Amino acid sequence: MRRNFAVAALVLCAALATGCATRVRIESEPAGAMIRYRGEGRATFRWKTAPTAAPADLKLYYGRISAYAIWPDGTVSEKKTLSLSALRPEEKIVLRPDPSLPKRGGAAAQAGK
Repeated sequence: MRRNFAVAALVLCAALATGCATRVRIESEPAGAMIRYRGEGRATFRWKTAPTAAPADLKLYYGRISAYAIWPDGTVSEKKTLSLSALRPEEKIVLRPDPSLPKRGGAAAQAGK
């Protein structure tokens, strides 16, 4: 009986120590934007590009993330921050263009010529 309890306790501890990923779906309106995201809370968390254009489905181990979108014409969305929890099955962020922000990338360089 004690052995079964000890095995169950070890399995539970191992599961808690490994952490749980939260599924995050990041969408953009209009679709097709490049998604950039980073974990929040440590200086070592760097900006990453999602593997696909929006909509992007990611499994993340962070407690909180920030994300923004860049469309092919250089338009940028406002940065959104979202707290994640392994207890919620999925989180969703919808990013929309923010015309008050300057354009980025090649489109901005072409506009300057």
